[in-house]
Amino acid sequence: MKTAKHPNSDAVIPEEEDMKPPSKRPRRKAALKSEELIAGMTEQEDDVDDVKPPAKRPRRKKGALKSEESTDDDAGSPPVVINVDAMVNVMEFLPPRSLYNVALTCKSLREMVTTKMVVQCALIHGGHAKKTMEEMYNMMSNHSIHVPSPLRLLSLANGKRCEHCIKKTVNTLYSGLNIASFSCWDCLAKGDDPVTRAWKTTWSRYWRNPVYRVIFNHPRVTFRDKSKGNFLWIKDRLDAQGNKFGPIVRWKDIDDMANSLDGKNATAAAKTAGYPLRTTDVDALTNPEWIDRYLTDNLGAPPKEEYSEFIEAYTDITDRARRVAIEKEEIKRDKKRQKEEKRKSITDKFVADLTSLIDDPLREKVMEKCPSTSTLFRYREFVTPFVEDLTSPYLRAVSSIKKNTPAELAKQINALLQGLDQLFAMDFLSDGDAFEGAVKALFLETFPSKKALFEKRRRYGDVNFVDSEFADFVKSGHFFLALSILRDFDMSPTILATEPSASLAKSCNYLDEFNLKRFAQRAWKKHFEDPKVATRAQAFQETHSYFGQVMAKLDEYSAWLEAKREAAKTEDELSVWQREDKVNSMLQDVVNGYDGFALDYFVDNDFELMFKYQTVDYIARRLIRTLYMKAKED
Repeated sequence: MKTAKHPNSDAVIPEEEDMKPPSKRPRRKAALKSEELIAGMTEQEDDVDDVKPPAKRPRRKKGALKSEESTDDDAGSPPVVINVDAMVNVMEFLPPRSLYNVALTCKSLREMVTTKMVVQCALIHGGHAKKTMEEMYNMMSNHSIHVPSPLRLLSLANGKRCEHCIKKTVNTLYSGLNIASFSCWDCLAKGDDPVTRAWKTTWSRYWRNPVYRVIFNHPRVTFRDKSKGNFLWIKDRLDAQGNKFGPIVRWKDIDDMANSLDGKNATAAAKTAGYPLRTTDVDALTNPEWIDRYLTDNLGAPPKEEYSEFIEAYTDITDRARRVAIEKEEIKRDKKRQKEEKRKSITDKFVADLTSLIDDPLREKVMEKCPSTSTLFRYREFVTPFVEDLTSPYLRAVSSIKKNTPAELAKQINALLQGLDQLFAMDFLSDGDAFEGAVKALFLETFPSKKALFEKRRRYGDVNFVDSEFADFVKSGHFFLALSILRDFDMSPTILATEPSASLAKSCNYLDEFNLKRFAQRAWKKHFEDPKVATRAQAFQETHSYFGQVMAKLDEYSAWLEAKREAAKTEDELSVWQREDKVNSMLQDVVNGYDGFALDYFVDNDFELMFKYQTVDYIARRLIRTLYMKAKED
């Protein structure tokens, strides 16, 4: 076989191995060390069977904690033991829900829960748990229910749902039920398995036998008194621990007690003494001690000594719970006061920064606050409605106030004030036009300056006329609409001050000043809001024309009414005209009727129909109104 020399070594290798891949890299020291150890162990141990495998770690017990496992390091150290007294002290100060979670941890902790511990945590922490303990105390004081275990009490303190159907939400024991069970109203006396059943007091045996009244008046017989009768517990029920809960006396036990030997003896004694059968005061006539004996012997009622633990715990902790509740209320009140002070400081700084950014001498008038004595608008902060609408979202939620918020709001207020300067310049109204000149004179007379706009108050409340709608029209340049909004679209002074309506108003004898203004206001609004009217001047002319037509028809209607009054002969006709001023009142009703319907009906119909409308009763008026509106829509 041919051989070849390796280029990196003096060794001679076969030629067939020239094309093999290079050798692997040297093994790591750790691997070499382990091989040496294994080789040494092999040389020292002659018998391989004598080598024992390493001991396995013992399997962890089911439910054991990781800290409970013994290791080689702590095998000699003593086990960790929880101090029972310390644990009990901690559990006494837990809220009911946390105590319930602790009790569910393990059996040892569950056995630490006591009646006093549950009553204390429920009364001190308050809420629904406290209400439940109060109801339980009333029943435990009467010894009318089975003594609940500490875990049963803890479950009642944390109850959230009906324990019978597990569907309806029940936060506490309902007052007056006297069943010591979380029950919804549906499970109480309805469904396939109701909790209680009515023992009707209208039954004849209740009135004929006085012993039934003795039984129901006994404190250990608990029931829910309703108009249909006394609702009693139907059957014994067991909790999760297998203990009875709920009332001692069941529905069927009432008749059993009355028919027992002691019951019959009590009935005979009452009848022998000659007491009336329908008396209600029978406790003093018979001796009810036999009921306690019957409950103990036949129904397994607990001795009264077993109730003392709960009663003593409740009475001992009541005063402490009251002091704790007062302290909590004081702490809550202090926190609320501090929160209000912090909120007030933030809002005061916010208002001060906003006021300083307003570029107008009237900044104080614009940012004027409502007086504290205001009753109608005491929930408002500012006199100006526009400023109130801007700032109210930030004043209600101070967390929304950002660094640039005052600057953004001040920009809007400054835009409004600049628009008011153009508004009061009145350049959009011409003095040569009769209508525009009258409007200009009217508004300058009402609001002579920008300062008066913020000083003048509305009829109701301590606010001025600068609301958000008015501000939007001003900032957008719609000054005439802004003036109309400012005056609630009341252009009646301009109508009555210009011809031809001014002469017609002066010559009218049957309409006073108030009715004339109301008529002019409705006439202007009717034509100003009409989409067919293109310009303000056209609306002004149409209003004058409408005013004249209605006034002329009113004059004719006045003469027609006078003639009808003189022609009245029958008793029914004369009854309409008993009042001397009936004609004037009917004319005023035309222009001053509710929401202007009478005016529209008068314009569209003849005098006979209008007279019928004004002389019929309220129901007939409603019918005429409905028919007229329907015909108008069609």
